[in-house]
Amino acid sequence: MQLPEPLRPALDLLRQAYPRGVPERDYLPLLVVLHEHFAEGNLAAVVAELTDGETVVVENDAAAAMSTRRPDRAAVERVRARLAGYGLLPDDAEDD
Repeated sequence: MQLPEPLRPALDLLRQAYPRGVPERDYLPLLVVLHEHFAEGNLAAVVAELTDGETVVVENDAAAAMSTRRPDRAAVERVRARLAGYGLLPDDAEDD
């Protein structure tokens, strides 16, 4: 699937934040943080492109990260701070 042009800047920033790919420990927290800022389809498209994954798998993982497999607050905050450092999120993001 070709990533829509309006989503490319977000993908570029994520690639800057994760130049070696998304470590497993950051994957679910990343989905939680991005869920606050992207529509489900856009989140899945961007993260699938970032991780060379399938959008349907990312959608399922995002749903699990928001419910049954929710990462702990410290992990979410760590990822949020990392992304904010690359300009992807505002520094004053809301608590989840």
